[in-house]
Parts: sequence; C-alpha cells; structure tokens
Amino acid sequence: MTERFPRVRPTLRCLGDLGESLPDIGKRLDELDEPVVVGAQSLPERRDAGGAERVLALTDRVWFKVKTSDRRAVVTELRRDDLPDWVPPTRGSWWIGAAGRRQSDSAQHDFYAVLEKECTTGKTVSSEHLLPLEKDWKRLALEQAFAWRVDMKRLVVRLVAESVKSGRPVSAEFRNHRITALVRADNGHEGYLAIVADGIADPEMYALLLDAVPEVSADDWQLEPSKVAGLEPKSGQLIWSTLFPPEVASRVLEMVDE
Repeated sequence: MTERFPRVRPTLRCLGDLGESLPDIGKRLDELDEPVVVGAQSLPERRDAGGAERVLALTDRVWFKVKTSDRRAVVTELRRDDLPDWVPPTRGSWWIGAAGRRQSDSAQHDFYAVLEKECTTGKTVSSEHLLPLEKDWKRLALEQAFAWRVDMKRLVVRLVAESVKSGRPVSAEFRNHRITALVRADNGHEGYLAIVADGIADPEMYALLLDAVPEVSADDWQLEPSKVAGLEPKSGQLIWSTLFPPEVASRVLEMVDE
C-alpha cells in the first residue's frame, strides 16, 4: 500500500535529545512510539494544507515546529539534491533535526530560543548541523536492507504455500526479479520443491532466497541443469530443487496463516 504522505524520521541527535535509545534495525525510526516522532508524522500533510508553524529564527532553510504537551522539536524537508540517490523520498526527505523539553518558566530557556542561539554565529544563521549525518543515512540503509530481507522471505513462503495448495507453478515479480515456486507431491512419494529465479546475479540473494523456506538447510538444495517437472531454465534463469516433506509443507502453510 502506497503511503499518502512521506514519513518523518528523527536524526540520531534527535533521539539523544529525547533520551531514546537506538532500537534494533527491525524497527524503523519513523515508527517509534514516542510523542514527538508520532506528532511529527502529520507535518507533511499540515504543511501542504498551510497549517504548519515555521521557526522564523532559522532563516537559512525552512524548519517547522512540533509541539507535544511537554516537548518541542523542529522538522525540515530536504531538497532533492540533499538526498543520496538510493534514498526514497517517502522515507528519507523529512527529518526531525532536534528536540527538547518545553520550558514555560523562562523565555530564555525556551527550546526554540536555545536552538536559535545554537544556530547563530554573529549575523550568520546555519542549521546545517541539524540535518541528517552520514550515520543517519547508514541507519536508514540498514533498515531498508533488513526490511527487504523480511519482504523477500515472506514472498517466497507465500509462493510456496500457494503452490502447495494448487500444485501449479506460482510466480511473482520482486523489484527487477521474477521468482517462481513449484511444489509437487505424488501419492506415496515424498514431494519436492523447485524455486526458479530470473534476473538474479548476486549469490547472496540466492542464499537468502533459498533460506526463506523453513526447515530446509542450504545443503539440501541442488542446482538443476535441465528441465524439472515442466520447468525448463531459460537464459538468465536458475532452478534449485529440494525434497519437500509433508511436515515442511505444513509449516509453510502455518506461516502464511500466521
């Protein structure tokens, strides 16, 4: 499902400001259950509707205010040329640069006043240091790689499960690749599973692909040089096969139901 508005990510500096520890890479930073992070998710929509409040003191680029009951933060949208080529705008263009506690007792200690001083040298205002650093981009890359692996495994399990039910080859496009699964189980004989991969050149991707099937080790797979059960490798395709006991089929079906 395509998200209507981009996600807003906290920088690692922002997490430190909030006193939040860094979660494992299976958790996207824009999905943290923290009031500032949650509140920031509405900013792209509010900006488009004209309802976002700017931080007027930061004049070198546009920053918007995020306010919760006891915390404050600033959010900006990066320009296209600020983004690395591999970063998707839906998850890499909006960032929370800094955060702090609300101070109602003194304007001198107000978060936005303190941030203005931090970003001002003489008559020059620069908020560049609030933008994501190399470590922020590395964290995003790790999250994407982890999510990609999870999605790949889920896809393979789903294809195998559908083939178990139908007895026919089941295919799906995944990015620039095509993956086909075929499960065959003749009466009175142990079944087997064939996986056809099209357009995959990376050995590590093959390892991930085959590792997605539960209770089947890497040593159980063999590369098929010729036609298998009506599946014949074409140019750029590889067919891997393995024995497929009933208990493995049952586990695959359980995973899909889960």
